[in-house]
Amino acid sequence: MSVDEMNEVREFRDDAPVADRARLAPGRDRLEQALRGRTRTRGFRSDWRVTAAAAAAAVAAITAITMVVTGVGDGGTAGPPMPAASRLVLGDPAEVLGRIADTVERGPAVPEPGSTQWTYERVVNGDSGVWPDDGDGPGEPKTHNEWKKYADPRFENGREGDDHSPRERYRFLTSLPDDPGGVLKKVRTFYPSGKQSQESRAAKDFGALRVLMESYPMPPEGLAKVYRALATVPGVEITDHLVRDVAGREAIAIGLRAGPEARMRAEILIDPRTYVYAGSRWIVLRDYMQDYPGADDTPDRPWKAGDIWLQDARLAAAVVDRKGQRP
Repeated sequence: MSVDEMNEVREFRDDAPVADRARLAPGRDRLEQALRGRTRTRGFRSDWRVTAAAAAAAVAAITAITMVVTGVGDGGTAGPPMPAASRLVLGDPAEVLGRIADTVERGPAVPEPGSTQWTYERVVNGDSGVWPDDGDGPGEPKTHNEWKKYADPRFENGREGDDHSPRERYRFLTSLPDDPGGVLKKVRTFYPSGKQSQESRAAKDFGALRVLMESYPMPPEGLAKVYRALATVPGVEITDHLVRDVAGREAIAIGLRAGPEARMRAEILIDPRTYVYAGSRWIVLRDYMQDYPGADDTPDRPWKAGDIWLQDARLAAAVVDRKGQRP
């Protein structure tokens, strides 16, 4: 059974109750009796094949049930299984983000890693030719692995600016207040935009929350509070259909209404199965010509409305014991 088929099974039966052992016992007994009966009435050569096929079918069925119940998948974006996106009508930000926050908050606890552990992420980036002289060709997605020390003293000295260690982010998320206004106030302090920034307050808040949502690992209570705060940012919009990220996966797109002079629209991409961060992208809003100052041998790059300027996707994330280790 393919991953897509398993996802369809999960979505079709994601509201099914978990069967207890008493309800499963009769079926298990009938399966065992059938296997024993086939063994008695057939020769050895045909027997083991039929038995193996039946056992394989049973394993596949049990696996399918397990995936429906527990959300076991390909490990793309870590998080508890959530209701299928088809059950969540995308549209009004307050309603959608509120429901997502309520669901995430009920998820299992995410324990804090040890101070000597590392976080691992596998990420794919696509620049669509933003930097044509990078030597890899325009628009070629690039996949790479990243390791970050969970408690990195270089980023816990109070002089790191926007760069915080995973431990600082985790503990900051556990310290957020309940009210969205209080969350935004703390986030502005955690990610200061600087007095010279020409962005609107809404753009600053959206950008800070986007960076914070990239944190890993993330306690579910903190993520829920971030979603509720994001819903109060003026101009936040949710695309009314699922989009495709640079890895080809479906995602919920959360963006900010741009001003009339804006060239780009930043979007946060959310996994519709787990409601955790899946990636981000920047969409071109109007036609323009990109100039490369000081690069006389590089032709100007024309952009059209709807082009994807930059995009990235997190393929996997985990806590590991050492740098270089993969889950």
